[in-house]
Amino acid sequence: MSKHEDDRDGREADASETATGTEETGPEAESAPGTDADGDPARDGEERAEGEDELSEEIREELEELERLRERHLRLAAEYDNFRKRTRREMAEARERAQADLVTRLLDALDDLQRVLDTPADATTVEALHEGVEMVGRKLGKELREAGLEPIEAEGRPFDPHLHEALLTTPVTDPEQDGLVSRVLVTGYRFGDRVIRPARVEVMTHRPSDGEVEGGDD
Repeated sequence: MSKHEDDRDGREADASETATGTEETGPEAESAPGTDADGDPARDGEERAEGEDELSEEIREELEELERLRERHLRLAAEYDNFRKRTRREMAEARERAQADLVTRLLDALDDLQRVLDTPADATTVEALHEGVEMVGRKLGKELREAGLEPIEAEGRPFDPHLHEALLTTPVTDPEQDGLVSRVLVTGYRFGDRVIRPARVEVMTHRPSDGEVEGGDD
């Protein structure tokens, strides 16, 4: 082998050693992209997976809570609807019982009235018929008063549009009588605080006499 060839082989060997040293130090100088500070990509992936699992658990718990609230709302709505229906039914039953009780209390008076009507006209007198009807009227009034029905006091009292209905007016010269009820044409009734029928009345209205008018002009 010539000296020239020996020099060339030496240079190739030096170049090979230099390249080998560069490849060994390359990975130590820089860390691969996508790794953590310790250069462990598996740990970073585990942390992301744990975070996703925690988020999924929170969503699941929220959905379960919403379902519980929905079921509670439906249960309360059903209970309220049953309560409303039960209350209406109980009120209707109470009203029917009250009406049946009142009718039962009036049956005796109705029986008396029927007996009066069944009496032959040639077997009684007008006075006897009058007494029979009067008796029935007293019995009916007693039962109705005990049930809560009250007549509205009107005659001689100030006219009250909530209790009275004016059908007629009559002029008076006394100003102190103005607006007073002079006569009850049809008796009014109230049941408790409720006016069932206002009293139909005649009301006095003040109208000055001719002498009062002339005195006023002077």
